Amino acid sequence: MIFEYEDLKIHYEIFESDEAKNSGKKPLLLLHGWMAQIESLAPVYLNFMKTRKVYVVDFPGQAGKSSELTKVWGVPEYSYMILAFIENQGIRGCDVIGHSFGGRVCIYLASKHSDLFSKIVLTDAAGVKPKRNIIKTFKIYSYKFLKNVSKFFMSKEKHEEYVNKLRAKRGSSDYSKLSSDLMRQTFNKIIELDLTSNLKDIKNSTLLVWGRNDTDTPLYMAKIMEKNIVDSGLVIIENAGHFSYLDNPNQFLLVANEFLK
Repeated sequence: MIFEYEDLKIHYEIFESDEAKNSGKKPLLLLHGWMAQIESLAPVYLNFMKTRKVYVVDFPGQAGKSSELTKVWGVPEYSYMILAFIENQGIRGCDVIGHSFGGRVCIYLASKHSDLFSKIVLTDAAGVKPKRNIIKTFKIYSYKFLKNVSKFFMSKEKHEEYVNKLRAKRGSSDYSKLSSDLMRQTFNKIIELDLTSNLKDIKNSTLLVWGRNDTDTPLYMAKIMEKNIVDSGLVIIENAGHFSYLDNPNQFLLVANEFLK
């Protein structure tokens, strides 16, 4: 299914079993992580579609079937698109589960529209700006320096080749995988926005589900969120990483079902 937003076609799917049609439960919105797609949330929507109507959206410019972006977006732009989708579908007041980047969007929207969601599940969510150690800081600034200086003594073709090699060595894995300059600018704009100050404005009951071994959004970020979101609780999944809902789907679904029932 397609939802048209500005100049983009946003792909989405609705999952609902026959048994769920008369359940009377709130609809559920699922938001995937960075450069993922609807199918990456399959264990979640296959579980919840038994009891409620589930909406899943492909973020534009990422791995799913939505349009490529035509201009640089940040968290606000992605969030406004989801807000428009919610209004278009008439599901204001739905429950929501956001993984990683999808969690950023949940945090931004919930902090500004308290009635947009009912209950919130943030799993391995991004939004808290990471701590930078000396080595990581050096890699970032040396990359920027070499990228800018090298263009003065290299041809355009040689410079592009050199920058691609630099990016592979010094850029983050997420950044290095991006194929276009527009998406690299989008990625930079997204990660530069620290949503820590937004957390205190979230009034919704919020469940935080985290993999103990998450290295992309480490556990200390979850503890910052738990401290700042007034009505929140943290569940840690052992032997799980950034995709805790995939690493241990049984435990994830057990706690999510209990929280959202």
